[in-house]
This record gives sequence, structure tokens and C-alpha cells, in this order.
Amino acid sequence: MLTKDYLCLESILEATNRIIEYTSGFDSADSFNNDYRNFDATMMNFVVIGEMVDKISTDFKRDHTNIEWIKIKGFRILFLISLA
Repeated sequence: MLTKDYLCLESILEATNRIIEYTSGFDSADSFNNDYRNFDATMMNFVVIGEMVDKISTDFKRDHTNIEWIKIKGFRILFLISLA
């Protein structure tokens, strides 16, 4: 595995852990949505995941076709469009 791929995967894992941290402890989706700081931080971590997926090498993605890379990357695009 390339060092670049390893660092991207490490960033994805870190962003995932932050999403779990930022979303835990809420008793409803509405209370999470109304907590702007945690909501925004969570959404930005989804963007980070999409950016890191975009930077993973084609060879790595080809070796791991069981992961739907395009869908992960696509979520970032949908989120950015919703901000516009």
C-alpha cells in the first residue's frame, strides 16, 4: 500500500470517529439538527471523507472493488451542492 493511500485511509478513519463522537448523545434527529456546531462539524467530516476517497490511488480502488468508492465520493458532492 502506498503511503499516500495509508494516510488517506487514516484520515477517513479519523473523520468517521469524529462523526460518531459528534452525533452521539442526541435523543432525536431534530435535536442533532438544531445543534449547529455538531451538525456542521459532522457534515464537514463527510466532506473530508469524500476528499480523501478522491485522493486514494486508482490501483488501491481497483484492488478493493467491494467498496463503492463512487458513492462515498458522491455524498460529498451532494453535500456541497446543498450548501450552494
